[in-house]
Amino acid sequence: MNLKKLGESLGLDEDEYLEMIELFFESGGADLKKLEASIKAGDAKLGYTASHSLKGSSGSLGLMMIYEKTTIIDDKLRRGDLDNVAEMVTSLRKEYDLLLAAAGRMP
Repeated sequence: MNLKKLGESLGLDEDEYLEMIELFFESGGADLKKLEASIKAGDAKLGYTASHSLKGSSGSLGLMMIYEKTTIIDDKLRRGDLDNVAEMVTSLRKEYDLLLAAAGRMP
């Protein structure tokens, strides 16, 4: 994942984009933890709130792999459908950890 190119595609220089990614790590990381906990608890409503927030912030930053995964999760949770969501959240966690690694942060 080339963060410099992602930033450029949004009209941002690398430093500006990396600053925004750091903010994403803070809020997105918290949302992902809430999502994981809500799925373990079987709480689709709380999971929806967390996935919706994560979907919006990842989409705004052009993080399409995370955005696409959260869009599917978000839609299922909005309907109260927990089928296969745990597996999807595990896949989402892997994408998030890849982003952390690309930014030079350890997952």
